[in-house]
Amino acid sequence: MKVCFVSLGCAKNLVDTEVMVAKLASAGWGLCASADEADTVIINTCAFIDPAKAESTEAILEVAAQKKPHQQLIVAGCLAQRFGQQLQSLVPEIDGIVGTGAYGGIAELLEDARAGHHPVRLQFDAEPEHDFLPRLVTTPKATAYLKIAEGCDHPCTFCIIPQLRGAFRSRGEESILKEARALAGSGTKELILIAQDSSMWGRDRGIKRGGLARLLERLHEIDGIEWIRLLYLYPATVDPELIDALAYLPKVCKYVDMPLQHTHPQVLRSMLRPSNGERYLEIIEDLRRRIADVTLRSTFIVGFPGETEEHVEHLAAWIARAELDRVGFFAYSREDATPAARLANQVPAVLKRKRLLRLREEQRVASQRARRRRVGRVVRVLVEEKRRLRVNDPLRAHLDQPLAWYGRSMGEAPGVDGGIYFAGDASIGGFVDVRLEAAGPFDFVGRLCAGRPPQGALSFKQDIESVG
Repeated sequence: MKVCFVSLGCAKNLVDTEVMVAKLASAGWGLCASADEADTVIINTCAFIDPAKAESTEAILEVAAQKKPHQQLIVAGCLAQRFGQQLQSLVPEIDGIVGTGAYGGIAELLEDARAGHHPVRLQFDAEPEHDFLPRLVTTPKATAYLKIAEGCDHPCTFCIIPQLRGAFRSRGEESILKEARALAGSGTKELILIAQDSSMWGRDRGIKRGGLARLLERLHEIDGIEWIRLLYLYPATVDPELIDALAYLPKVCKYVDMPLQHTHPQVLRSMLRPSNGERYLEIIEDLRRRIADVTLRSTFIVGFPGETEEHVEHLAAWIARAELDRVGFFAYSREDATPAARLANQVPAVLKRKRLLRLREEQRVASQRARRRRVGRVVRVLVEEKRRLRVNDPLRAHLDQPLAWYGRSMGEAPGVDGGIYFAGDASIGGFVDVRLEAAGPFDFVGRLCAGRPPQGALSFKQDIESVG
């Protein structure tokens, strides 16, 4: 029997897909890349905002329309958790539903589906221990995501995540370490810790403060792991112990991804988010003072109900002052069953788009200043692949050839931050030292430092002529 996966959404969803792949492999299922060859197609969906719901729905309808006799269609993930029974009623081709907390029983669910029972599993796991090792990692061999918690307890009025993922549940320390050691043994060099709020890890288990810092210290001891990257910290749960760990543990990336969502006090109060823009500036100043060469990333929501031009100008001025390295902007998405959906003064879509472009331009200028400050530094780069730069890419003029190595430093997370191009002798999965020579809108170009051979290279054969 063969199964084909379609995985949509965030890195947390990707880990869930990898869990299901491993579970089914243990049960004797084979993995294939094409739905045409599969006995079962599993679509792991996202339902965080409207565009994600639309993408997930389109994927379901496309597979349903091409479904072959005796082929099974299973819908998993956030859209399944939120609208599972409705989906099954509207799309009769769906043979089974598995929500965000029921992946552990995926093999049994497929057996029930093949028996014609059309199962629906939506109950949340009480403990996200993930007893699925070994896990089939689908990211590049040197990098792997490691989920340290599930769910969320924060009452943000715009967010549907607590309903999709349940209450915040920290994964046990030994469970995390066991998986981290297994990943290191399979060649992983960069661990990326993810949760809805990573900085809250351990608090539901009675650790009042310093829990994540202690976990980082134990992960730091694992042989083979070179980088430990943290994603999605929450401004109210970042404690001094965590900042110390970021500053003094060499393997921990000097990288802070802290979604702030807005800076004006009135908007933050409507969002039920903590603090205000001035306090956020104090946190940023403290991070920069205590963590050398720290890279700061955040996200903001534009067009939240009741947002005025004054609020937008406040955020624009804040962006110019903060000079964060990178920022993601999202137009507010009105999600049913959230408190914000019932608020008055919903902002029209055209106005949200106008404000989004205005703030992106402000951040583009701030990011450009931040990137220019990095030019001239020598950074350690994890090599990911060889790429061909576009003819019109302004960075191409700084290289002697159209093909260049591409990788990331501690200052770039995969998939969202761009990277670093350079020429010279390198190997995929290895580390090299690169001097940054120029900065483009998203990426850097640099030169390999002489006399510093590649470190920790993985065995990999690549025909550079095939790189397009």
